[in-house]
Amino acid sequence: MSSVLGQLQDLAFHRASPAEANTAIDETRARRSSESGTEAVSYEVALPALAPDEFLTTKVLPKLVYFLDCRGVKVPGSGGVFVSMFSAEGLLFVEAGPMVEVLARARALTLAEVVRRYGADGKGDPALLGG
Repeated sequence: MSSVLGQLQDLAFHRASPAEANTAIDETRARRSSESGTEAVSYEVALPALAPDEFLTTKVLPKLVYFLDCRGVKVPGSGGVFVSMFSAEGLLFVEAGPMVEVLARARALTLAEVVRRYGADGKGDPALLGG
């Protein structure tokens, strides 16, 4: 198992089988909404079988940070957003803010830097030398 995926599995607050995905996501959204009094949102990610760490750190991190920033969520907060992550091990539910922390750390970036790069006003990753 990959290092980043293992860390996210450790952070999972709930698990379900892929066959139960729709029901599990709906129930989790409803439970979290009633607990917090605000609408909970599921951000869904389907992991590839090959190179899940690279996918998470290069594809998911920028899009998740952009999504959170556009909603006004200041990481490491989650703002009612949880990630429903489909993996070979099943469906994992992880708080969005802590997930961003794990992915940023895997890229050796601070939270401020990921927001600067990938937030609503971000310019993305710096250009590579010679590119």
